[in-house]
Amino acid sequence: MKLVLGAQTALLVYALTFASAALVGCTPPARPTVLGDVDQVRVSPAAVEAKELAPAAFAHAEKLRNEADAAYAAGDMAGAQILGEQAIAAYARAHAVARISKADSRSEKAQSEATSARAEIAKIDADQTRVTAEADALDLKIKVARDAQPIVPSGRTDPDREAARLASARALSVQARVLCAAARLLSVDAAKDSEVGKLSTNIDEAVTGADKLDASLGPTATLAPIDQASRVRAACLSALTLVRRAKSPVNRASGTGDAFLSELSQAGSWAPSRDDRGVYITLRGLFNGDALAAAGDTKIAEVAKIAAAHPAFPIAVVIHSEKAPTGKDEASLKAKADAIVAALKKGGVTKVATVVAGAAVPVVDPVGKDKARNARVEIVFITPETL
Repeated sequence: MKLVLGAQTALLVYALTFASAALVGCTPPARPTVLGDVDQVRVSPAAVEAKELAPAAFAHAEKLRNEADAAYAAGDMAGAQILGEQAIAAYARAHAVARISKADSRSEKAQSEATSARAEIAKIDADQTRVTAEADALDLKIKVARDAQPIVPSGRTDPDREAARLASARALSVQARVLCAAARLLSVDAAKDSEVGKLSTNIDEAVTGADKLDASLGPTATLAPIDQASRVRAACLSALTLVRRAKSPVNRASGTGDAFLSELSQAGSWAPSRDDRGVYITLRGLFNGDALAAAGDTKIAEVAKIAAAHPAFPIAVVIHSEKAPTGKDEASLKAKADAIVAALKKGGVTKVATVVAGAAVPVVDPVGKDKARNARVEIVFITPETL
């Protein structure tokens, strides 16, 4: 009886063991930890951002995740592990691409804003330049109009006052000559060809007035044509202004005169000044007799280099003397002017005119101890556009 029970028990244990073994054999292996990590990474904020900003990279990561799940379902634990790790790396790459995309977008936005800001600043600068040009042109127009206003005829006065008026008339005559010469030089290449004829006519009329004025200012003149001199200077300035307007930009102020004056001032050795004619420098001690001395030749060569660097500025050479010139003195002054012109042309200057002023425009007392300073040469760089 005991043997029978023992055998039955053994059979039962064997059966249970076999069933247990069979049950264990049918249970799938545990899911790799890496696949759980993939699931967490997939729903992270970084992955959500990558899905929006880097859809292609995110789709690649999703593909690797699906392949890892498929490998696990097929019992390929090693493949699932490898694909899962690759999926995590792909999600990380997708996030990096998303961050780069976001940075590029911000950079493009910043560049666009910067471009807009620069355009706005440029517009403001252009408007300010235009307004400044209009204001300068208006000021000059007012000045020209004021000079052109009819002048109440001046009656004869006492001899001393009449002599002073005569000296002023001669100074105005020289100024008119330089202004008309400047207008002539600039009119050669006026911006608007259709206006060249009209401009030339204005200049010719002004020069004719200057010729008549000079005829009345001879050595024996006693009655000063001061009214006529004022009108002649105004006519030459008006002619020069019309030429400058024809050459000036319509929608902006060139500022060439200001820029040139600033550049010449920064050079440190010229002490330039500016007036209606343009920017001018004053030179002394250039000559040995009627010819240029070595130092003078060097100085004029330097002037020629400046002129060559600024071809828009024609040059007027104004020769001043210490005392009123006689016939022989006038020939000497003319020879000095020719010497300077020759040196300038040697240096490449093509647009140059000369005016022999004599002693008409002194800078110190003509009979004082420093009267020798009145002997000088003015090199005028004629401003080509409206001041």
